[in-house]
Amino acid sequence: MTELALISQLHFLRPGWFLLLIPFALISFLQWRTGDLGRQWQGVIAPHLLPKMVLSGSQRQLLSPLWVSVVILPMLVVALAGPSWTRGESPFAVDAASLVIAVDLGETMDGRDLQPDRLQRARTKILELSRARGDANTALLAYAGSGHTVLPLTNDANVLLHYLDALQVGMLPKRGKSPEAILPMARELLAEGGGTLLLVGDGAPENVIEAYGALSDEAGIQLIVWGMGKTQEELDKDAARGLESTALPLNEAGLMALADAGDGGYQRVTSDDEDVNQILKQIDRHYEMSEDSSRPWLDGGYYLVWPIVLGYLLWFRKGWALRW
Repeated sequence: MTELALISQLHFLRPGWFLLLIPFALISFLQWRTGDLGRQWQGVIAPHLLPKMVLSGSQRQLLSPLWVSVVILPMLVVALAGPSWTRGESPFAVDAASLVIAVDLGETMDGRDLQPDRLQRARTKILELSRARGDANTALLAYAGSGHTVLPLTNDANVLLHYLDALQVGMLPKRGKSPEAILPMARELLAEGGGTLLLVGDGAPENVIEAYGALSDEAGIQLIVWGMGKTQEELDKDAARGLESTALPLNEAGLMALADAGDGGYQRVTSDDEDVNQILKQIDRHYEMSEDSSRPWLDGGYYLVWPIVLGYLLWFRKGWALRW
């Protein structure tokens, strides 16, 4: 974190202690006046003789009880006020954000514009993402014309692998493409700590976009849409090279509209791991922002304890005292 960012976050946990500076300032001023011998004798000794007859004592030295107290007492007040500029770990935090993955099992997901097909490519990408997240909580949903919970939140990547392998196009009882069907299940899974809903598919009907608009008002849930497939332009280029495909083009406009409605992000599948890295960054960024509000501010006053203690050690010197 930059110095400017630290300064902007600096605040005091117990600012009421600064009221002690008022009596400290008053007492220090009275001590200073008491130690001014010239002021005490100016009514008795002639002004031209006073400088010759009055010698400045220890109160006028920089290393004196008065001036050391002027430094230590405000430092003590600052320590009691609790300066803070960084947050600690939340006692309720987990290792990483919860992720709910909803996979489209509609008929178009068997398109072979991605090898070996769109669903298999989605499986591979999801496994890469799961390995990168380690033992973070992940749930698996599936939808076509209806939505179903395949696997509740778990931190076992091996269990996720088995359930992913079982997903097949046409296995759900109702055909179609209804991504809004998984919203109640996703909300229930992410109700406690929030997290990210990752929608993996190749399109979305216009009539479901409005249903995802409600996600924009739910601060705890982030929406990411992962498009699987090639656009019409890419399919035309493949056809020009002799690579014919019967797959319907990726409905990227519908997926992007869905992401925009839910105030989320859209990521297209890539041939390398760039898409996985981008999605991982979005998940982690949302987790940090969500957890930031629950993380306690650290009390920086403890850093001032040692200089205060070292300053008070001077009071062990012989004759070192303040007369109140």
